[in-house]
Amino acid sequence: MIDISAAYAKYLAETSDAPRPQARAAAEVPSELGAFIEEGDGALAGARAALDHLRDNTADQRGVDGEQIVFPLEDVQLHAPVTDRARIFCALANFAAHMQSAAENTQDPEREATIQRLVAGGPKYFLKDSRAVSAHGEQVRYPARTERLDYEAEIAAVVGRRGRDIAADDFEPYIWGYTLFNDWSVRDNVSFGPDFAYSKNFDTSATVGPWIVVDEGLEPQDIPVECRINGEVRQSGNTSSMIHTFAALGEYLSRDTTLWPGDLIASGTPKGTAVDSTKEQADGSHPDALFIKPGDVVEVSSSAIGVIRNEVVKPDN
Repeated sequence: MIDISAAYAKYLAETSDAPRPQARAAAEVPSELGAFIEEGDGALAGARAALDHLRDNTADQRGVDGEQIVFPLEDVQLHAPVTDRARIFCALANFAAHMQSAAENTQDPEREATIQRLVAGGPKYFLKDSRAVSAHGEQVRYPARTERLDYEAEIAAVVGRRGRDIAADDFEPYIWGYTLFNDWSVRDNVSFGPDFAYSKNFDTSATVGPWIVVDEGLEPQDIPVECRINGEVRQSGNTSSMIHTFAALGEYLSRDTTLWPGDLIASGTPKGTAVDSTKEQADGSHPDALFIKPGDVVEVSSSAIGVIRNEVVKPDN
């Protein structure tokens, strides 16, 4: 783990006559995520130059003032890579197999019809509160109001450029990178009406991380994602199965609305959640065997990105 702004200051100090390398580094390769994304290609180029210099062309790996700037990953507490002003747009009903399985498992004809309507037509979404995010390694708080907590393994695209009314064919350059996302969800008495967001928003309800993969040649519609509960694989999918692609979602979300650097667009989730794998009983109840319980460890992973891992704890913790 490298302090990239400090590494860039070292690069400037050792390869140029910059009189104030640290001040210049703070402007050109900012240490704050939102500012770094907004700096665009210049910040990425500076970061690459600093990394190359640190690896190949310097006598030591310490900062301008001799400070430590390279740290073992296991010694670092990662924060969720979400900017202060980010909005988290979450695609709803965006994997057909997930929704079909949920429809087949319900005993309520009206609910089944509602699920089918959600799949039909154009994109649909809801918002997660970015202040409710949790990071890789952080404990996730089991909401006191639920007896059926669910997981949803997803890929999220991070917006890198400001834009509005963006055509789908033009959207890919607006994607800065990709990260993992766990859309924790309360499944008790879920309504698809105006209060739907209540089942999606609570403290720690959006795990994001462990980092953002940038400029690694990822194909947006070919990113694998899995979920394991206590080591058992529950979900195994790919963004190739999204009903509405990231580009289609970007076009839809940017209509009359400016997307900003740092905004996240989450893919929706593939089949294998507790709710789409559990048969609703005749009385409307759900066996709880597959739902999350305090003490469970949940991992969302992708071979293209990494792993986010969280232990779920009782709400009084």
